[in-house]
Amino acid sequence: MKKTIIFSLALLVLFFNISLSSAQMTDALPEIPGWINGELRKTEFDTVSGKRGFWLERDYRNSAGVPFHAVWMEGSGDKGWTPPEKEISADDGPLGTGASYKTLSVKGEKAILEHHPVTGYSLSVKAGKKGTLTLESIIATEEEITAAAEVLVGRIN
Repeated sequence: MKKTIIFSLALLVLFFNISLSSAQMTDALPEIPGWINGELRKTEFDTVSGKRGFWLERDYRNSAGVPFHAVWMEGSGDKGWTPPEKEISADDGPLGTGASYKTLSVKGEKAILEHHPVTGYSLSVKAGKKGTLTLESIIATEEEITAAAEVLVGRIN
């Protein structure tokens, strides 16, 4: 009888942890109404010393059909990354490949935007103390990737 009760409690705790983990995942890269929402993929940061967070990926297409690849890192995976405090607007110089960088604000959160003529835009934003969102698109404009980040950060926060 005791073994049955202990086994039942263990299953209940396991079910509760799985449910809680799934809720955190869907909060991080939610489905956006009116967008095409790709499959949510999860990678755990599982080490010998324990679980250190997770990494989520989802491909989106906004209502205009512009594709975005979204990555969410939560836990020690982003290693405390934060955008720079001072404002930046620069390029990689005469020996570079034409990339430009600048800081901006997305829904009140500091972000950094990179543009490269070959690979397109990449925008990274720290969403409060929760985690870091990175959006990438080879064809989006600066306005489109910023607007997509605002939609996602608004849903995450």
